[in-house]
Amino acid sequence: MINLLTMLKTQDNFSHNEQIIVDYILEHPYEVVGMTTNQLCQKCYVSHATIYRLCEKLNLSGFSDLKVKISNSLHDFQKENDDFDFDFPIKQDQTHYEIIKRIKEDYERTLVLTTNLFSLNQLKIAVQAMKSAQVIDVYTSAGNVFFAENFKFQMKEIGVEIHVPIEEYQQKLYAATSDSSHLAIIISFGGRGMLVESIAHILNERKTPILLISAYEMKLKGATPLCRLYISSHENHYKKISSYSTRLSILFILDVLYTCYFKLDYQNNIDKKMKYYNLMRK
Repeated sequence: MINLLTMLKTQDNFSHNEQIIVDYILEHPYEVVGMTTNQLCQKCYVSHATIYRLCEKLNLSGFSDLKVKISNSLHDFQKENDDFDFDFPIKQDQTHYEIIKRIKEDYERTLVLTTNLFSLNQLKIAVQAMKSAQVIDVYTSAGNVFFAENFKFQMKEIGVEIHVPIEEYQQKLYAATSDSSHLAIIISFGGRGMLVESIAHILNERKTPILLISAYEMKLKGATPLCRLYISSHENHYKKISSYSTRLSILFILDVLYTCYFKLDYQNNIDKKMKYYNLMRK
């Protein structure tokens, strides 16, 4: 399940008084775990009803459940918010050994960040949509194409065909010829680098369900996604050494999607891979 503290930090659909509570929780999570509802009300100058409305909005049974979720989220959330420069993890005077260690740390933090953003419910919907679709089309651009192609290769190994249109005309053609039997996977950090809005509009017209893989901050114009999975968004889009974190986050999400799909028919998929491999060896 998505890390509760990460959810509180990234969501923006709270009322004014609910936001006061959210801000206090994010600033004092350890203290809140040991508080009563009366104490939190006094600290935030809000009513009991506001606290329970917030819990309901977070799909929690009450304040005790909120405290348990905060406690369970603290370790990974602390790692997520430790000071680390994702844009420039490597400095000019560092040795090769230090470079190795820093990139390793970048990757470790990225995996924590991406894991914290996973919603098990959204993942379940995404995998079921993949299983139900007669055709899966992946829309992306630039360096992300390589990850889409790798995903295509993984799925081909278990007999599932994935389309990855690359050029603008191809993408628009695939979108225009899709329908409700397709699943469109759109991969875009923030909606830049490809015709996201145009593609989304066409897919919406064709009633094609969309799985959006993007940064949390991105708003998809032109269509409402069936489900969303979130890329770690701690890197600047342009001002950085390289897309270390973003690349790994996308690869991780696609690998999770593939593996969860594989698990739906685990033994049969293993048998398929072995059958194809043995035929190729002859």
